[in-house]
Amino acid sequence: MSKRKKYLKVRNKQTGAVDLTHRRVAAALLGRSLLPGEIVHHLDGDSTNNAPENLLVLSSQRFHAHIEHVLRQERRGQMHLFPEMLRSVRHRPRGTLFENIALE
Repeated sequence: MSKRKKYLKVRNKQTGAVDLTHRRVAAALLGRSLLPGEIVHHLDGDSTNNAPENLLVLSSQRFHAHIEHVLRQERRGQMHLFPEMLRSVRHRPRGTLFENIALE
């Protein structure tokens, strides 16, 4: 377990703080630091897959929790009433990560 976590964190040499790899990858692709409250979602659900095409920046933890709840319900056979609300999560459009920031 500790071996896995070792690869998910990177120490920032300037500040000494520990950064999570997926947040660092998302910030590099955006060309800016992530704003407070922004969440990086792994589209395939695998937190070790930090490939840029697997990451989606969400505006808040609340929105992230909602998406996770809806996806969990669909896996159980309960379809979402408004599937167009999850278009950016399901069908990743072409473009940069910045163009694909999902907002509430």
